[in-house]
Amino acid sequence: MKMCLMIASVVAFGLASVVSSEAADAPQETRIAIKGMHCPACAKKVRLKLKAMTRVKSAQVDPKTGVATVVAAEGKELSPRALWEAVEKAGYQPTELTGPSGEFKEKPTE
Repeated sequence: MKMCLMIASVVAFGLASVVSSEAADAPQETRIAIKGMHCPACAKKVRLKLKAMTRVKSAQVDPKTGVATVVAAEGKELSPRALWEAVEKAGYQPTELTGPSGEFKEKPTE
């Protein structure tokens, strides 16, 4: 019985290590709420600005929900301020940015 418990503990610990390792390797995702987008053309304009940034692996923008989802390239971090400004350069106003660096309701300082 003790041997079974020891084996179960080792297996559980091993799985926990794998899960936490996978979580650490997961791509860094940032969501940006954007005011003023009304159509697919608006979303495309924002998406192209975000995708043009270095360190961005992918960017998707949904004009119906007004939310952009940006994924950082593997092992990279994205600047919340640079993301915010990319949306502004596309001609739209971010209202909230949430990602690995925190949650912002106004333009981040970094």
